Amino acid sequence: MSGPDIDARWLSSCLGQGRNDLRGVSWSPVGTGQVAASYRGELDWAKGDAPETIVVKCPSENEQSRATGFHYGLYEKEVAWYRELRQQSEINCPKCYGTHFDQEKSEFFLVLEDCSPARQGDQLAGASVDEVRAGVIELACLHSAFFDDDSINQNPATALTPEDIQLRSGLFLQFWTPFRERYATRLDGALLEMGDRLVARYDQFDTRPLKHFSLVHGDFRLDNLLFRDGARPFVLDWQTLVAGCPMKDVAYFIGTSFASPDDRRAHEDDLLQTYFAKLRELGVVADEDALIRDYRIEALTGLTMAVVSSMLVERTERGDEMFALMAERPGYQALELDSVSLF
Repeated sequence: MSGPDIDARWLSSCLGQGRNDLRGVSWSPVGTGQVAASYRGELDWAKGDAPETIVVKCPSENEQSRATGFHYGLYEKEVAWYRELRQQSEINCPKCYGTHFDQEKSEFFLVLEDCSPARQGDQLAGASVDEVRAGVIELACLHSAFFDDDSINQNPATALTPEDIQLRSGLFLQFWTPFRERYATRLDGALLEMGDRLVARYDQFDTRPLKHFSLVHGDFRLDNLLFRDGARPFVLDWQTLVAGCPMKDVAYFIGTSFASPDDRRAHEDDLLQTYFAKLRELGVVADEDALIRDYRIEALTGLTMAVVSSMLVERTERGDEMFALMAERPGYQALELDSVSLF
């Protein structure tokens, strides 16, 4: 089948081989990405000691999703992660062999380690508590490396600018009404009413002062993790990196990962303590009470992400249900934590 439009000589060089050593590639699609496409390549080498398989990530074939990736800098952020930032953190993500980004030509490629037979998390099915705990530990590895580090506020790839805040606010406020209409019969009225309250107070939510900040993954959920028995999960999709509240990642991940609200309630406090313990192990000194308050507020992140993301990418049946669950699961969490009352 057809795959990414990638130059074989460049690909061979990325993998440390001669430019003419790669005789051919057999491509097959992998993953369920909404903004980018990923392909597994089986490589036919003339000679050399090189990987037999790789994964290449490139722009989505869907015009709307592709335009979103370039216009909002999502592809550029992921390239920056692999080129500049991943070496500073202990978080586990695939090895990157090569990157390419050209805004003017609308080109974007990542050449990544093939992590099979690791299995992708399933956003719809949910996860076990052990899988969620493993993810929380990876988040602590990410956040600890950049905790209260002002360099991420100076890096153009990660700084949160006033224009970014205005855009984020504008998108949520613009898309809330069509989202509400699309999911009016799918979501609980109490969740929709909470969304109405958030609309009225969104500026206070998004611009409140933070005691602590770090580098935030921005879309840390099950679909972006690859799990292996007895080993750390791989973390994927670094397209939404930004300096911000670390508890945004933590609340979003815990809130969206349990199929049953009862399971989330039963393990929520223990998972938070696991996260804090890993931060301390990695040398972070933090006001944990302040972070717990941030966690309660950031339970709203799942709802805001679902609203904006659902309107920016190609609409699919799986996508509709995924975005409904992304709003529903953390929506109940936010109701229980009384999130809107805290700002």
